[in-house]
Amino acid sequence: MPDYQKTKVACYLGLVTQAISANFAPLLFLKFHNDYDISLGNIALISTFFFFTQLLVDLFCAKFVDRIGYRVCIVTSEICAAAGLVGLAFLPDLLPNPFTGIIISVIIYAVGWIDRSSLQSYHRSMPV
Repeated sequence: MPDYQKTKVACYLGLVTQAISANFAPLLFLKFHNDYDISLGNIALISTFFFFTQLLVDLFCAKFVDRIGYRVCIVTSEICAAAGLVGLAFLPDLLPNPFTGIIISVIIYAVGWIDRSSLQSYHRSMPV
């Protein structure tokens, strides 16, 4: 019987990563507003882009996760979440328009958001 311990740990870390991804940018809204002079309307778009990307990823995963495999989805989500969070540290300063860098980073780490019900059903199907 295969050992799923590493996969279980990856699932748990994925849930932690999702919590960080969902709450990190909103914690920085005032910093974005003060440091980059981003209007409050554009700041509201940050969450909008995050949640719309999240919905698209959920639709994609629901349709293709059985074909490409859960492990591929989980590893890809962790890589995207890490890349997006690192990008959030550097892209706003590297690009001419800081708002564009923030949006690109948010979209990348939102791709790292796999539907929690998929992860939980996968976790329940593994032997203890």
